[in-house]
Amino acid sequence: MAQNKGVQNTGALLIIAAFAFALITGANDGASLIALNLGSRAMRPLTALLILTCAVAFGPLILGTAVASTLAIGLTRFSASGGSDALLLALIVTVAVMAVWSRLGLPSSVTQALTGAIIGIGIGRGLPVDSAAVIRVLVILALAPIAAGLLGMVAALLLERTRPAHSMRRHLGRLQAASFGAQCAGYAANDAQKMVAVAAVAFGLIRANGVEAILPVQLLIAGAFFIGTCIGVAGLGGRITKLLPAHPLQPVSAGFASASVVLGSALVGSPVSMAQAQTSALVGSETVLESYRRVRWEQAGRILSVWFTTLPTAIAAAALVGLATR
Repeated sequence: MAQNKGVQNTGALLIIAAFAFALITGANDGASLIALNLGSRAMRPLTALLILTCAVAFGPLILGTAVASTLAIGLTRFSASGGSDALLLALIVTVAVMAVWSRLGLPSSVTQALTGAIIGIGIGRGLPVDSAAVIRVLVILALAPIAAGLLGMVAALLLERTRPAHSMRRHLGRLQAASFGAQCAGYAANDAQKMVAVAAVAFGLIRANGVEAILPVQLLIAGAFFIGTCIGVAGLGGRITKLLPAHPLQPVSAGFASASVVLGSALVGSPVSMAQAQTSALVGSETVLESYRRVRWEQAGRILSVWFTTLPTAIAAAALVGLATR
């Protein structure tokens, strides 16, 4: 009886943690995406927020849950005995790492913090860890920003050379809206699925062939994400807009480039941060549209440095926590 009560308590705590995690994700990821739209003025802020929230709610139902399956059972099997406890600890480590980074004034990535915590807690707790999947995910995480930067350059070059100058204003709004829509689709297929993975473990939605997304849970996740995004827009999102000078085609080329990279990574079930892909694409597009001298490299460096700090820190911290609580 005592053991069953402990399992129930862990399950309840994990459900609460899942929605708290969705709030945090909205404040971080959602704010960054909305911030770029505010800079481009492609659509009203509330419209952009509703489109992004709908993508979070319905995207995994339409586009599949490959990335969520990787996070829930592909890297570390949280379906194994003690998996719920381990995931709860991984979430605590994720939030702690982000809180410390925020306290130090450093940018952070929820995706990298959670991915690192999942790997680390599996190692520390002695859960089944798929080393081949871990290596694949780490390699793609490292290559994604490079690919986004290069695609940002290509997209900017194509848009700059093919656009008729006299029709620029007439088509620019549509291009910006289409770019933002592509980013929302990419986010739903990849980055947002860390919330789906956590909820799947919490609600017992792990199946033999992967993670199942169901509408009631998705709506609850999207609601928490919406609230978190509203809270975080003024704070975190502003870091993206400070990256480099405004250019009419910059958010368009960066949006399509980052969406392509994130969607491509989703096809192989590898989690990638949309905000980081977006940052690299912004830098790449600006070097074509203006000059590399116009990029605010100090701000870009702060954002990009997250790749070298957040992930290894989360892995190490989670492994230590796992060993201490094993």
